[in-house]
Amino acid sequence: MPPATKTQLAILGMGRWGERLVRSVQGVSDTTGFRAVVTTSPDRVAPVARDLGLAILPDLDAALADKAIDGIVIATPHSRHAKAIAACRRAGKPVLVEKPFTLTRASADAAVAAGDGLCLAAHNRRFLPVAQAVQKAIAAGELGNVLHMEANFSGNVVGRYVTGNWRSDTSESPAGGLAGSGIHMIDLMIGYAGPITSVYAVSSRRVANLPVDDTMVAIFRFAAGGRAVLSCVTASTSCFRLKVFGTAGSAEIHDDTSVTFLGLDGTRRTLEFPRVDIERAELEAFGAAIRGEAEFPVTLDEVLNGVSAFEGVTRSLAAGGTVGI
Repeated sequence: MPPATKTQLAILGMGRWGERLVRSVQGVSDTTGFRAVVTTSPDRVAPVARDLGLAILPDLDAALADKAIDGIVIATPHSRHAKAIAACRRAGKPVLVEKPFTLTRASADAAVAAGDGLCLAAHNRRFLPVAQAVQKAIAAGELGNVLHMEANFSGNVVGRYVTGNWRSDTSESPAGGLAGSGIHMIDLMIGYAGPITSVYAVSSRRVANLPVDDTMVAIFRFAAGGRAVLSCVTASTSCFRLKVFGTAGSAEIHDDTSVTFLGLDGTRRTLEFPRVDIERAELEAFGAAIRGEAEFPVTLDEVLNGVSAFEGVTRSLAAGGTVGI
């Protein structure tokens, strides 16, 4: 049964993605909705806020002081996340942070240490039925020990990532598609195989009119002994694929709706799932966590290890070799 009163959220940052998050639940979800938007551009945001029934607040402090707001969703440029997380932690207000959580592990640790309260990361691919099917199979021992993973999350952002856009700033989006897409795969791989301990990465830009790198490859090593290869291409066709090799079989996510399990004896099982609104699913899960009804599927330890791996890619590029994390 839905709760008697919807969990009410405020969105910090109402760009394209912030609006997408709000629309995924507003007037649709029985459990979770948005009450306000925090913005320094009220004139720009006003038409959308009016359409979505949102109050406009001038700063985060106003949202943190509003007792009718149960939680904050951060959808600002990446470099602003740490400061906002710290403010939410000091106020004890639950917070859900768009990926990447922060750009460095030091800033993540400092932000988390600023206070207490629920602090989560919005890794929406955890809510894909195909990803959950693989997670369930690994937990049940159906794949045996995870030996290796291969992941590719690519797309064509030429023409969308333009000079002057914050997403085209290499300090916000290092290593091409790492922040926009690769971080999703890093999170899934941590969920499947545990913490990452080292990374070796290479990245290049061959497409002249793209202000960020177009091809990135990273090799990760896990504490449990397995390895993984991640590729992100930002100037070719779209791809969302992840294959897990285990001692008892393999699982391959082909796209958002299809996954194939292969046994050592050659038996093959393909599962097809309908498309789901994963943004709505993650926001409703945030609401459930706020109400104490269910644990969020991504732990803070996993989030922080993901930040370390994310930063490790840039450190590896600078060092020209493998770095520990």
